[in-house]
Amino acid sequence: MSEIKLKLKSKKLQSGRFQIGFSTEGLVDGYYGYLLAEPQTSVTEVIEKIDRHIRAMTDSEKYLQRNLFSFGNRQNNSGRILIFKK
Repeated sequence: MSEIKLKLKSKKLQSGRFQIGFSTEGLVDGYYGYLLAEPQTSVTEVIEKIDRHIRAMTDSEKYLQRNLFSFGNRQNNSGRILIFKK
């Protein structure tokens, strides 16, 4: 897969958390979305999480249905991201 370029925008919410809007460049299918982050979350962690989810979407069948067949422990914060195709 080619290099993913991200554009990020952040907005501090009344709760103290940050809403991070992002969009991709350099992919055949462009993506955009939103991520909810805690105040102590580093920019590196945010970028890694977005990158991990976008790369997982290349196998969309497994990505979109990952909870139907998962009997293991799930990360609590994995549901705080929304990704859409442009």
